[in-house]
Order: sequence, then C-alpha cells, then structure tokens
Amino acid sequence: MADTKSGGLVFTNDKCIGCNRCIRECPTILANQADGTRIEVDDEMCIKCGACFHACNHDARDYMDDTDKFLEDLKHGKQFSVIVAPAFIANYPREYKKVFGYLKKLGVLHVYSVSFGADITTWSYINYILETGKHGLVSQPCPAIVNYIEKYQPEFIQYLVPLHSPMMDEAIYLKKYKRVPEQLVFLSPCIAKYLEINDPNCNGYVKYNVTFKKLMEAIRGNLASAPEADEESVYGLGSMYPKPGGLKECAEFFLGKEFSVLQVEGESEAYEFLKHYEERMKTNKEKPLFVDILNCQKGCLRGTGTDKSLDNTDIVLAVDKMHKLVDNTPEKKKAFGKKDDSKNCWNYALPVEKRLEYYNEQFKDLNYKDFWRNYTPKGVTVKIPNEQQLDDIFMDMNKKTEESRHIDCECCGYRTCVEMATAIHNGTNFKENCIHYIKGVADEERAEIQKAHEELMEEHEIKNQHLNIVIDEFRALGSDI
Repeated sequence: MADTKSGGLVFTNDKCIGCNRCIRECPTILANQADGTRIEVDDEMCIKCGACFHACNHDARDYMDDTDKFLEDLKHGKQFSVIVAPAFIANYPREYKKVFGYLKKLGVLHVYSVSFGADITTWSYINYILETGKHGLVSQPCPAIVNYIEKYQPEFIQYLVPLHSPMMDEAIYLKKYKRVPEQLVFLSPCIAKYLEINDPNCNGYVKYNVTFKKLMEAIRGNLASAPEADEESVYGLGSMYPKPGGLKECAEFFLGKEFSVLQVEGESEAYEFLKHYEERMKTNKEKPLFVDILNCQKGCLRGTGTDKSLDNTDIVLAVDKMHKLVDNTPEKKKAFGKKDDSKNCWNYALPVEKRLEYYNEQFKDLNYKDFWRNYTPKGVTVKIPNEQQLDDIFMDMNKKTEESRHIDCECCGYRTCVEMATAIHNGTNFKENCIHYIKGVADEERAEIQKAHEELMEEHEIKNQHLNIVIDEFRALGSDI
C-alpha cells in the first residue's frame, strides 16, 4: 500500500478539513482514508477518476504528472516529440500554436496529433468487431475505466475491447511504422493516462504524461514572444474523440446508425453501469455493437488534467469548428495521396459502404493486430464483513436496531450505513465519523450530566432539609432559655 501521506498520483494537500465530500463522490469505498482531521488518499485503492476534485470545495486534492521532468529534460538537451490530445486545441484555440512553437523552441522535434491515432482506433475497432463477430464489448480509451475494471472487476476484463487507446495507437504507429527514434511525450487532458503510460502492457512507447493544466501553469508566462507552430499530422474524424460519444460517432460514420453503440459517461454513471452490465454480458439479452464509455461527464474535453476555469461553451464551439474541417480542406483531400473527394473516406456525401471501403484502403499498410492490447488483473482486497462482524460493528456504533442500521444519511460520505461499516471493517474509517454515533454519545453524556445534576440537586435538597432541622432545633433551644 502506498504511503498516502507522502502523496501518490492523487493526493490530499494542506487545505483538507475532513468534510467527507470526497468520500461521497468516490466510486470506490476504500480509496479515501479518514483519520479524524483529514481525508487521505490510498494510492492503491484510488482509480484516479478525479471525482474528488469536482466534489471538494476547498481545493484540497492535487495530482502529480510529468511536466517538471519533461521541461527539465528539455533543458538538458534530451530529444522528444510530443503527441497531443485533440482536446488541447479545443481548450486553447487561440493559444495552441504559441504553445507548440514554444515547445519546439525548447527543443521538441515534432508535434503530432493523437487525432490520427484515434482514426486508427476506430479502424481497428471496426475490423476487430467485423472479424470476430463479438458484440457488447466495452471500449477502453479511458484509463480510469480500465484501472477500475482491473482493480475492482477483474473478471470483467474479458469484456474489454483488446485494443489500444488513441494515444497508444499514435505512439505505436510512429514507433513501428515511421521509426521515430526520439522519446514521445503525451500532452494530456487526463491524470490517469500516467497509469496507462507506465503500464507494462504499453511497452514504454510513451515516456511522459504532461497534463494541459500543469503545462500551462508552467509556461504561460513565456508564450507572448513564442513563435507559432502547428500539428504535423493529417487526420479525420479522430478529432471528435474527446467529445462524449466521440468513438460512437466515428463508428457510426463508417457502419451506419443501424448499429447500436451505447454511450455512457460520468463518474456517477459509468461505474454503476459496469457493475450491472457484467450480468447482461453473461446472458442472452440484446447487446449493443459496443459500449463507448468515458469517466468524465464532458469527455476528455474537460478531463481531470484540464483547467476547470476555462469556458465550456468556448471549448464546445472549438470542437465543432474542428469537426467541420474534417472533409473540406486541401490537406484532408490530399491525405494518403487522394487528390480529390472521389475516394476520400471522410466525404460525408459518400454512402457508408464506400466510406468503409476507402477507410480500409487508407490503412491497408497497417496490421490492426499491431494495436492489440493486453490487460493485467490487479484485484484489490475489499474485505466484506460477514453477518456477525457486521453486527459487532453496528453494536459498537450503538446501532442496535434494524432501523438505526439503515438510516443511510450519507453524512459520513457513504451511501449506506453498511458501506460505512464495511469501511470501518477495512480500517479506512472509524465509528466517530458517524454523526448518529456522535449524537448518541452526546445524548448519553447529556443524560449522564442531567442525572448527575438531578442527584446533586437532590443531595443539596437533603442537606438543606437537614440544615433547616438543625436551625429549628437551635431556635427551639433559644426560646426555652
């Protein structure tokens, strides 16, 4: 288990007040550890979904990426090319050319768009599904989703599409087919991409995960005098991938809308969906062509490594402009040697069958098996208390009735009292974090104080009575004299 106080990939900073909001929003029970004053992050249990960042009103959660290492390596003359997520242009439509120019000024050799890798992803998904006939599988471009499945639903791995993400497809293409010798750095909207990059199943094709937010914080003051530069790769609908349902949109473009692609996104939806969807996969119930699932509600456009202060409308409008440029620019028409629209697979005027035919022709020199992906079960241990253990925990919490064991007020952060008891059983929380336990203790203390007060008053009354008797006796003696 990681040392949570030293900080893992996601960690708690000094602003934490222990309010439990992060616990409430987290899709896992044990990723947040309460110690009475703070809520720490258990790096092993955390899936890096970023739900706690949205939940926290105190900015008490932070994350690490490779920005500092990357910039330091550039200073020392190490050679890199950058592969950039299409969401970057959407987030910084007026600045991105300056950013690319500044990075090249620092020594970056090339800037390639991962949108081209996304085109490969769509192509490989379509060919895999058509070749194997497998329907209902879950897409895997989102590393938080993959991390959750590998940790909390390892038996579900068999239902993950065994193909790489757009980032990895871009890297594989550059390394295997273009023989790019320098190391690759991903300009990323996502904290969890760090896990994918460092996964042994990804073979070290990418060196660093540099998030939009951390990079812009580091270099924004240097952009005014920077030269401008553009991306160096041609792509099609892959630029749509950061949108919610982007993969779905691309697949439907080549297969037609009669194929049902299920779209799921958002921390509050995705992980609940996965828990129930596994049962469907085990039955003969109708299944979609595949599931396009993302951790973030607004897709990678507003990923966990992006700047939340940016205007969302500006970002969406920028993506729409990128979409409109897909098939009507000279660069797109010349892609892969096409001089006109007659065999341009991105031409909306072509029937679906022709789009797919020309799409396969575009990638005819690629072997889609080069883009296959393996997964590794990383099942974490969540100890589930048995009935006796649960009863012992509830009794210790003064929850002696069934009603008190199902108050489910969520003040502790958990959805149910049973989840809270499970956290206590696993040592990640404690009974004093239950408001009803504290109220019960306070009520008992108040009752004890009241009882002590009443006893004291009764004792005082008895003493007064005794004193009055003595006084009366003295007065009687006085009258006799």
